[in-house]
Amino acid sequence: MTEPIVLAVFPSVPQALPALERALVGPGAPGGILCVRRAEDRIVVEWDPERSAVRLVMSVIDAELQRYGSGRRTELLAPLSEQRLAAIAAAELQAPEIAPDRILEALLAKAGLC
Repeated sequence: MTEPIVLAVFPSVPQALPALERALVGPGAPGGILCVRRAEDRIVVEWDPERSAVRLVMSVIDAELQRYGSGRRTELLAPLSEQRLAAIAAAELQAPEIAPDRILEALLAKAGLC
């Protein structure tokens, strides 16, 4: 299995939590979902980005929240490797030339500038 993405989603309208949970674990949920946990004011979602792209999972989340007129705040709960970040950026931006050695933050860190 590839490196999973673990994300907490905090809807601005808490009433959307049950529907959001159902959308992520019920019939029709993205195939790469590994775990969904509801905790107080958030849903924690873990998924395999090789099976379900970031765009797909976030689209399901946003579509469900839109039904409630809810915005969201998200928090990445597990750091991603430079390789995973580059792969996500390349896929989402449709820019295959994006690679780990082209991530500005990594280059600045390696140069001791941040």
